[in-house]
Amino acid sequence: MNSLSEQKKKLREEYRRRRDAFHGQLDAATRGLAFRRPPSPLAKLIEQSETIALYSSMGSEAPTIRLAEYLIEAGKTLAFPAVTGDSPLEFRQVDNIDLLESGFKSISEPGSDCPLVVPDLIIAPMVAFDRSMGRLGQGGGHYDRTFEKYPQATRIGFAWSVQEADILPAEPHDVTLHMIITECEIIQKVNVTS
Repeated sequence: MNSLSEQKKKLREEYRRRRDAFHGQLDAATRGLAFRRPPSPLAKLIEQSETIALYSSMGSEAPTIRLAEYLIEAGKTLAFPAVTGDSPLEFRQVDNIDLLESGFKSISEPGSDCPLVVPDLIIAPMVAFDRSMGRLGQGGGHYDRTFEKYPQATRIGFAWSVQEADILPAEPHDVTLHMIITECEIIQKVNVTS
């Protein structure tokens, strides 16, 4: 394993620990309110988008269930990712979150009977992030390959504020985000919403 891979592995361990500790100290009401409604810059992007891809949050990840409900109520085409080996993620339309079933690594995914769609906006989970819009994921490269497949899609990352790193190591295949949303801040590239 090269030193950069080892460095990323250690960072994942550290930021998962931070995320778990932070999430564990939040009361249920606070957890339920976090990420419930999109802040105005994201709301504007949602308004401009037809098909929005959202991840199924697990454990201490930034929650997405309330946002999924909001998007369905807003009449948006909601899609969730399905893992297909080492290929980019497939996004499948879900009209009701009850259609999700246990998939790759027990993550909730849409079934194969849900129609394939092309997202305008992709909201992705993160283990860590930095101010240069870098994202450290789980290590499988699924989202980096997906971002490359859908370069026209706006890339948004959800995370808790404790997941911010000073600087993350980057490799040529790492794709940066357009916006990062935490429970207390919005970080974005210039002109994302124009």
